[in-house]
Amino acid sequence: MPKLTGTVKDVFTKTAIYPVATASKDGVPNVVPIHFVKIYDEDTILLVDNFMNKSLKNLQENPQIAISVWDMNTNQAYQIKGQATIVTSGKPFDEAIAWVKKGMPDVNPKSAILMQVTHIYNTQPGSDLGKEL
Repeated sequence: MPKLTGTVKDVFTKTAIYPVATASKDGVPNVVPIHFVKIYDEDTILLVDNFMNKSLKNLQENPQIAISVWDMNTNQAYQIKGQATIVTSGKPFDEAIAWVKKGMPDVNPKSAILMQVTHIYNTQPGSDLGKEL
């Protein structure tokens, strides 16, 4: 399993809005911007489901998920792919609620999505474009 360390972690923490891609069981893609996304541990990402409709339905049918991160100042960019698990109770869900409530007290998260990282790709221009880390 690839790890969210070093440059990838640095670029991840500099991203404010994360394009998150899912697909239906029939392969119909869906991409949405999500703000509440963070590294949970070195091989897991936490996303908070505040307003998901199509994305949540897609993840229920097909747990494949991808996130794009980039640092506009350094032109470093990565695509992170993984498997999603929808969590509606327990520690990750409680942490997601507390995190959202700090910044948006009127929002009530519906679930936490734990993304187990399976692949990380370089998406910055240059000779390493598309290479898996």
